[in-house]
Amino acid sequence: MKKSILFLIVLAGCAIHAVAQEKAAPRSEFLIELSASAVDVKAGESRDVTLQVNRSKAYSKFKGVLGVSSGLPEGVTVSFAPAQDVDGSSVVTIAADATAKPGTYTLILNGTLQHKTKGATLALTVQEGAGHTVTSIHE
Repeated sequence: MKKSILFLIVLAGCAIHAVAQEKAAPRSEFLIELSASAVDVKAGESRDVTLQVNRSKAYSKFKGVLGVSSGLPEGVTVSFAPAQDVDGSSVVTIAADATAKPGTYTLILNGTLQHKTKGATLALTVQEGAGHTVTSIHE
């Protein structure tokens, strides 16, 4: 009997934990969420982040268009797969070419549904690539 009660308590605890981890849909409109809040990219390389469009029931029929509403640092490009008719998630590729200036930047990635735009911020750190060399002059 004690084992049965203990089993039911553990089972109930697991069920509550599983439900608590599910993302609830927003009550109104939609949210843009990223799989990471920060990403480091070496010059000459790229990194991927997943962008998720979480919709309320009222917005469930609309597909989104993704973009960047902040300026991009020189030598950095952002692409979305897919960028149009987004129904759930998209893979965002942030690429820094060999000429990208090292530094930390804030990007705003956004989604537009039914003429409303919402965004999420991503902290981007561009690091020197393997091909960069630092030259110093000694007198």
